[in-house]
Amino acid sequence: MQGKYKGAEGTDVGTYTSVLREGGVIYGKGQGIVTTRDRHEMATWTGQVIGRFTGSGKISFRGSLFFQTPSAAKEGGKLSFLNNLVGVFEYEVDEMGNCSSKVCEWK
Repeated sequence: MQGKYKGAEGTDVGTYTSVLREGGVIYGKGQGIVTTRDRHEMATWTGQVIGRFTGSGKISFRGSLFFQTPSAAKEGGKLSFLNNLVGVFEYEVDEMGNCSSKVCEWK
């Protein structure tokens, strides 16, 4: 996913695996990487989600991401603000793959 991270253009790529639990709850966990457009900086993340079916083919997820940056990026780089940041998000997806998300961050 392309986006801006406090003004720095970058890409976020990640993978989640999930399992259907009792009561129709979906639990997932994942990991990923954020890189700046020039690929000079990066941050990694791990995350967990809980999801529920909200309609025919629709799923609503709520989750958290935990970010880390390598030591080189901790010294005032474009992505240094992500180091040790916790982000929470909402993610909705339908049967056609259409999605929307909302993100909130905590320090």
